[in-house]
This record gives sequence, structure tokens and C-alpha cells, in this order.
Amino acid sequence: MLKGRFPNGINVLSLFSGIGGAEVALHRLGMMLKNVVSVEIAEVNRNIIRSWWEQTNQRGNLIEVEDVQKVSSNELSQWITKFGGFDLIIGGSPCNNISGSNRVS
Repeated sequence: MLKGRFPNGINVLSLFSGIGGAEVALHRLGMMLKNVVSVEIAEVNRNIIRSWWEQTNQRGNLIEVEDVQKVSSNELSQWITKFGGFDLIIGGSPCNNISGSNRVS
């Protein structure tokens, strides 16, 4: 079980986080989230993740990044050094043109 392997919690890099579905699922599975770097371009989605984080009294650190293009290799290296690495990397696929969030017409 994942929880047994990480009794002190996990460090997560969440790319294209959306509204934080993966983070919520991990929380519901009883996983403590030590550090979550959430990369999401939509402000409304970032607000939802932040609100959930606060409402569920998460004890870890939520680091929000607005755009994946702003994540430099230097910054990534600093997070890896600071956290001792990432235990889980989540990559939500960016919205396609039929999702409603990225409609062209």
C-alpha cells in the first residue's frame, strides 16, 4: 500500500493540475501531502485547489506555479534539493478542444 511506503507523507509535482483531482484522491486515500508543486495556468482552477487545501487543513506546503513554461530547470533542481526529490509526478493532460475549457469555437 502506498500509505505504508510513505508514512511521513509524499512530495508531489503536479503538472497541469486542473482542479486538483489527484491531490484530493491522494488525501482521501489517507496520504499526507508534504509538499505539492501545482502547475496550473487557469486562475479559477488554482483558486479551487488553494481553497480545498485550506478547507481540509493540509499541513504541507502548496507551491503554485501559473505556467509550466515558467518552470526552469534551475527551479526544479532547487525543489528537488529542498524536498529530497519528488515521490510522485502527476501529469494531467492539457484540455483538448472538446473539454469546454479550451474551446476554439
